[in-house]
Amino acid sequence: MYNYYPDELIEEIRMRNDIVDVVSEYIKLDKKGSNNFGLCPFHKEKTPSFCVSETKQIFNCFGCGKGGNVIQFIMLTENLDFIEAVKLLADRAKIDLPESDDKEGREKAKLRQELLKINTEAARFYYSNLTSDKNSSIRNYLTGRGLDEGTIKRFGIGFSGTEWDQLYKFLVEKGFKSEIIEKSGLVLKNKNGGFYDRFRGRIIFPIFDVRGNVIAFGGRVTDESLPKYMNSPETPVYNKGKNLYALNLAKNSGDTRIVIVEGYMDVISLNKSGVRNVVASLGTALTESQGRLLKKYAEEVIISYDADTAGQTATMRGLDLLNQIGCNVKVLVIPEGKDPDDFVRKNGPDEFINLVNNSISLLEYKVKILKSKTDTETTDGKIKFLNKVAEMLSKIDNSMEREMYIKTLAKQYSITEDAIYSEIYKRLRPKTNFKTAMTEKAETIASEATGKENSQAKEIIHNERMLISLICIDNSIYKKIKDRIKIEDFIDENDRKIAEIVFDRIDSDRGIVSAELLGLLDDKEAGEYAKIIQEECNCESNYKAAMDIIKGMVVYIMDKRKNEILLILSSGVELKNSEVEKLTEELNSLIIKRKNI
Repeated sequence: MYNYYPDELIEEIRMRNDIVDVVSEYIKLDKKGSNNFGLCPFHKEKTPSFCVSETKQIFNCFGCGKGGNVIQFIMLTENLDFIEAVKLLADRAKIDLPESDDKEGREKAKLRQELLKINTEAARFYYSNLTSDKNSSIRNYLTGRGLDEGTIKRFGIGFSGTEWDQLYKFLVEKGFKSEIIEKSGLVLKNKNGGFYDRFRGRIIFPIFDVRGNVIAFGGRVTDESLPKYMNSPETPVYNKGKNLYALNLAKNSGDTRIVIVEGYMDVISLNKSGVRNVVASLGTALTESQGRLLKKYAEEVIISYDADTAGQTATMRGLDLLNQIGCNVKVLVIPEGKDPDDFVRKNGPDEFINLVNNSISLLEYKVKILKSKTDTETTDGKIKFLNKVAEMLSKIDNSMEREMYIKTLAKQYSITEDAIYSEIYKRLRPKTNFKTAMTEKAETIASEATGKENSQAKEIIHNERMLISLICIDNSIYKKIKDRIKIEDFIDENDRKIAEIVFDRIDSDRGIVSAELLGLLDDKEAGEYAKIIQEECNCESNYKAAMDIIKGMVVYIMDKRKNEILLILSSGVELKNSEVEKLTEELNSLIIKRKNI
């Protein structure tokens, strides 16, 4: 499929999905005046602050600030990327999306669709097997593990049966070709050219992608036979390093945190207890791709692996990886070395959530592990321990966080804070880049000038976004002010790009409305623009409001240039007489123009 679709097609999809109708499928809306209000699906609230405008076809939450058009609503609600959201809405509106012109691309897409269909049929086959009378002993086994019927159904848990080719025959009867079934990884070829099932005599756990497609399976024996666990091989629809078990459920849990555990049963047991923000890696060490998935769906990632040596190693590796890609990471330490499944069955979900709430930071975990491996009762051991901790602390960029740990360590080990600081600075010194006093003075002057402009800049950026919003509400404004505003007058780089698109749309007589404008923005900007459109663009005269904004933008640019010239002239930098005259002339001209405005 295309990685993009034509603007006209996206706009048709947006218009064919009325935002009030779509949002009403997710939350209850009540009409008040010209708008519709409901409880925001993106944060917890008791009083409705989520506003949906039928006329403007946009949404905006006055509480959390999220906003956008119908496509952005689906992206946020379903945790989908742009293309996936467009596909979902196209399906809803019964709009056919074009296929790629590339023959190879079409064949790959067709194979992926076939494999997803095979996996879906296989999942139904396994689930049907489990619920049949002949496999009551397997159901009893699952019941003994604390799983009820609702949990089994939610996760699609099944049983493969013990026959050699039962699934293969079932899939052939469904009309699938043998060579495609083989590519699914569900069957293997025998030496006679026939096929037999990969999974036999195992409890089956379907693996879903974030959109809810069955992409692979995991199998577990119910006795002591080996191998205990078996997983699907990688296929055109499944890459174990790019997916996480139960992320399709965890992403919609309503929690901003996601807990990573080791196994399927940990996830399922916690889920059954009401803890839904849990995922598991798929038989591999945590990868960067999985880390980026977690970062996309969670503000905080908490690792809960076994307390044994292998678990500690995996935790440390996972923590470092997540930390490097910018995740806020913590570690959940379960008492007595229990795994999450055992702990929650014995102590209940509230106690587990309490553990989650008390998860420790990356540094705290590393110090904890280091201490467990070092004899701090001896002087040599204590020195060795504190030297390694100083090394860790030297790598922390946040000075407040570093200071907090130093105070704790000093108190805990009866050593002065100065001594710990001294060891840290020894490790920092080789990396320090000392500057000349003159350079530092110049930087200070520049910093002070920048500081004065920052508050003005924020106001101007807000106002230029209001200008763009006003133009999209009433395109005729642009024709009245186009000679008074240039793209270069917008100080925010992204606003310049947006303004250029908006101006071009109107210049080419295609026009643009507010909902289309929001479609050009990322989530954060869409929320800001939606708030401006809903709350501020109700002026007595949109034209007068636009002219006032333009005047402010021009004044800001002039003042900024005036300050730059004054800074150059007063900095002591050697200039030629001609350069001084030129700058002075420009300064006088700016002062006169500024006065006239």
